[in-house]
Amino acid sequence: MQTTPVIEIRNLSKTYKGNDVPAVNRLSLTVPAGEVFGLLGPNGAGKTTIIHILCGLCSFDSGEAFVCNHSLSTQMNDIKRLIGVVPQDIALYPSLTAFENLKVFGGVWGMKGAALTNRIDELLSFFGLEHSKNRYIKTFSGGMKRRINLIAGLLHRPQLLFL
Repeated sequence: MQTTPVIEIRNLSKTYKGNDVPAVNRLSLTVPAGEVFGLLGPNGAGKTTIIHILCGLCSFDSGEAFVCNHSLSTQMNDIKRLIGVVPQDIALYPSLTAFENLKVFGGVWGMKGAALTNRIDELLSFFGLEHSKNRYIKTFSGGMKRRINLIAGLLHRPQLLFL
């Protein structure tokens, strides 16, 4: 059974202003749906640039890119609703509880009421944090913060998750 790739990149290039060397040079890549894909390479190889482009955080100079069959050139707002992003650095409010943080992130995705509360409870339980729901993030260990950060990226049931 043939499925539409979740990521399809064709001859993508990006050069930052003031640089002569492209950060990404004519990259072509296909990631099939249902796959776990790791982007590996040495420092300066363009990994972060590629992720930033796919998440709509920076533009590209030439080529084509599609996420979940949506064009980065013309459908970025649609793509942003379909993806989840878990940044490398912790992106939580330390003076809020886990539940309060997740309510904020759920609200960003238009989630509210019982649907949001139920989804938060489901994910807290899945990640073994249901008993820490009302604790302040600033009291969490590094690993607990990472799990809450991951939950924030999964709340809206994204089709594609960037880690």
